[in-house]
Amino acid sequence: MHINNIGLRLGIIALMVSLMAALPKASPAEEFLYQVSGDDSLTTVSSQAWGRLEYFNWQEYDGKVRQAKNAGPRLSVGAARSYNRDDVTFTPRVGAMIGYTNYQGTFGSPYTNAIDTYSKSFGFDAGADVGAVYHLRGEALVEPFLGMGFNWWRCDTASWGGPRETWDTIYARGGARGSADLKIGDSGFRGYGEIGLKMPLSTQNSVKVARYGKAVLKPQGDLSGFAEAGIVKNRWRLGLAYDSWRFRNSDPVAFPDGTLIAQRKSQADIFSLTAGYMF
Repeated sequence: MHINNIGLRLGIIALMVSLMAALPKASPAEEFLYQVSGDDSLTTVSSQAWGRLEYFNWQEYDGKVRQAKNAGPRLSVGAARSYNRDDVTFTPRVGAMIGYTNYQGTFGSPYTNAIDTYSKSFGFDAGADVGAVYHLRGEALVEPFLGMGFNWWRCDTASWGGPRETWDTIYARGGARGSADLKIGDSGFRGYGEIGLKMPLSTQNSVKVARYGKAVLKPQGDLSGFAEAGIVKNRWRLGLAYDSWRFRNSDPVAFPDGTLIAQRKSQADIFSLTAGYMF
């Protein structure tokens, strides 16, 4: 599936924003009734914010031969707000990142020489999931979920005359998350975990090069995994996370002067230490 129409792409983003703005909220009377009766049919709300120290590893391939690697540290922050009514959840989320990484290899046409330079990046991600909570023994919970998201990021090597790439991806995702009470010795805490897959539905890479102009590449997406696991203690959480992106080769397109360019098979693996607060 590939969404080419820019109006449709913007419409999907606008729909996600509208859903976040129209989230169900309990009235003051309902909140009071909930406190008195503990009626689980009323909407309950929880929020969390987090920061991550990431190791970003982007690789590009010609067949099975790696042609380029862009790797190094990034910092990201994010927040999510979960609404629960009768154990059906709606969870919008948003995040942003910045990075300073090392690029080694070749860019491919129109470049012919090997490169060893730095790359600056920044971007954001926004989306929402819908899930269903199941209660297990010992206060354990499991929540299968499905969701949509939009990811935008810019990778810039223009300081030495290289390209500036601006990626945007609309994606679907699904998986399961859960939590359970754990105890080691006299210390008690809650463990949590999440695992799933996402599928880029529509991706555009707008490449701008000073000497050639601008070209828009449209690589197809492949299934990409994500996971996180950690502990929660006194509302603070600490965990390890993994995220990924997988893209196939794009069809070649031409710069305004006729020079051809294509996006090679690409994959990103992101490993991170995450710390957050739940409220």
